[in-house]
Amino acid sequence: MIAIEIDKGKLKELLEATKKAGKSFPKELAQAINQVSKKTRLDIGRDIRKTVALKKADSEKPIKVMSTATTGKLSATVRLNKTRRLGLNAFGARQDKSGVSYRISKNGGRKRVTGAFQGPRVGVMKVSWRGNAFKRVGKARLPIRKLRAVSAWGAYAKNDLSGPQVKAIEAELAKQMERRIKLNILRASGLVSK
Repeated sequence: MIAIEIDKGKLKELLEATKKAGKSFPKELAQAINQVSKKTRLDIGRDIRKTVALKKADSEKPIKVMSTATTGKLSATVRLNKTRRLGLNAFGARQDKSGVSYRISKNGGRKRVTGAFQGPRVGVMKVSWRGNAFKRVGKARLPIRKLRAVSAWGAYAKNDLSGPQVKAIEAELAKQMERRIKLNILRASGLVSK
């Protein structure tokens, strides 16, 4: 869990600006926190995609804004849920004569699982398998096992992305606070009506 503290100086500036503009301080602060939580969700997905070759939907699916800030509760929660490892189909699996190739790392090349398959023969995928790759556990006619790679949570934890994320959240919160302060100063001077 990551806890972020708000700069007291910025809080004081926002309080004074909202008083002059006749706006609610808790409401303005809650809106700033909610903007940060939305951006944090997108940033976590983007950070995951920088390290592993995942599609946007697969990287952001386990990331949820669990709670938003209100005037009564000035905090928001963004959670990256721990999920099962994704199948090789999420990493561009392609069957050829010797097996299935895939690419997990953004920095590395394609790797291969010799003897793996996606369908009955090369170039033909079994529709019900949805592009997943499988390999026999032992000799012929034995059960097959679905091949998996890494989950979004696993990529985030392995690459320890929480440290840089804290700095990004703090910077975004300072930016949102400054934006709210300027907006309320403009409201107080009559240059902005909303």
